[in-house]
Amino acid sequence: MIFRDQLTYAFGNLRKTRLRTFLTAAGVATGIGAMSSMVSVGLGTQRTVIQAFNEGNILTSIMVHTGGDRNEDLPIDSLPTLDSTTTESLRSLPGVRDAFPRLTIAGMLRYGEEQFFRSLEGMPARVLMEQLERGSVEMIAGRPYAANDSNVIVLSESAAERLVADSGDIASLLGQELSFLAATAPGALLGSDSAGLQSALPGGFPTEALPRSLMAFPFAGMIRNLETGLFLPTSLELEVVGIAKGGGSLNDFVGMSLWVPVETVEPLHSQTFQDLESILTGDVGDRGYPVVQVLATDVIAVRSVQDTIQAMGFAAESILDEIDQVRRGFMFMNSMLGSIGGVSLFVAAMMIVNTLVMAVLERTREIGLLKSMGATDGDVMRLFLTEAGVIGVLGGVGGLTLGYVVARITNMFANMQFARVGEVAVDLVAFTPLLMTGGMAFALIVSLLAGYYPARRAAKVEPVVALRHF
Repeated sequence: MIFRDQLTYAFGNLRKTRLRTFLTAAGVATGIGAMSSMVSVGLGTQRTVIQAFNEGNILTSIMVHTGGDRNEDLPIDSLPTLDSTTTESLRSLPGVRDAFPRLTIAGMLRYGEEQFFRSLEGMPARVLMEQLERGSVEMIAGRPYAANDSNVIVLSESAAERLVADSGDIASLLGQELSFLAATAPGALLGSDSAGLQSALPGGFPTEALPRSLMAFPFAGMIRNLETGLFLPTSLELEVVGIAKGGGSLNDFVGMSLWVPVETVEPLHSQTFQDLESILTGDVGDRGYPVVQVLATDVIAVRSVQDTIQAMGFAAESILDEIDQVRRGFMFMNSMLGSIGGVSLFVAAMMIVNTLVMAVLERTREIGLLKSMGATDGDVMRLFLTEAGVIGVLGGVGGLTLGYVVARITNMFANMQFARVGEVAVDLVAFTPLLMTGGMAFALIVSLLAGYYPARRAAKVEPVVALRHF
């Protein structure tokens, strides 16, 4: 019997039991739909994360700082310093395309009656331009600052909306001046006679009123700083030249980015309290940059650049140390999602077995007649396997359609949640050709495996016994 006759015969038999065939194919479609939708969302999430890594220079970025396993036992004064000279040296290393300090100042941003606490981030103009070219940052109003600009600021969309409050006209901020207040500790006053300074607290704060147990801790240093007025607010006036938003799902994740030229924050950076230690001791000083970000030319060069920097006495960290764990995590997640869909597909396989076993019992006389007319055991077995394959193909097509619709609905609801927190819309669905081909192949293979036992049972029917049913 040729394959075309087998298909015609299979479709004819399946049409006789349309409801049973529909329910069985629907079971296969449910399993394939659950598996394909979950795996596609998992693959889409992985694609979005990796794409954000690439756009944000995360894969080629190396964070350089003092300290680390190599020199943590050395005195602070003997550690190598990260300064402008060191940054230029790092920029000239083979495999490095850029290096710049990561400077942030915690403080309060003011505009009219609106104010909120945030960190001011120093970003070189060339780095900001690169982010714009890559599409990881998008200007929605104004322009990015240039290399020769000073005392200018680019706000994130979320920060701009916070400042304009109810008016909603973020473009009105362009050309306006904002005040950024930071707590400074002028080095000339640290450790000197500061009796002439006005107390930072009304009426002063008598340290002798504190319990002795509390004064024994470094917290007393902060109390003395408050008492002597060494927490001095310094205002930085900044002109708004642009408003930007993240071009990817992981950009501007915190929602309140404030970007200024590095040259604007660098003079103030050495005079501000940066961590708990400096607050408790009142010692800020100029210890150089806390972190320098080095950008390698490509991912392949990251490891050699990292080793070179560590040989210079600095600690160097890159995302490559964690990439393998991230990939394993995504593989595990996709496997778990696929397994959940596999449970539904297993149930569908049992439905196929039940459907075809019932067909064998109902068509015993038909099988006997076919064998009496010369059909071999192989012919009968192929007929039932063809019916199982047709059910699998119908279920696979329906399942992939169902899976795509479910994945799109899931992506729509996810983007609705992103919109509520000010994030940009992303595409979390990755219905790749490999996934569709694999889904169809899996549905067909499961159906054929499920149909093997009923087909073999049909092939073993004796013609003489089958003809007795007439």
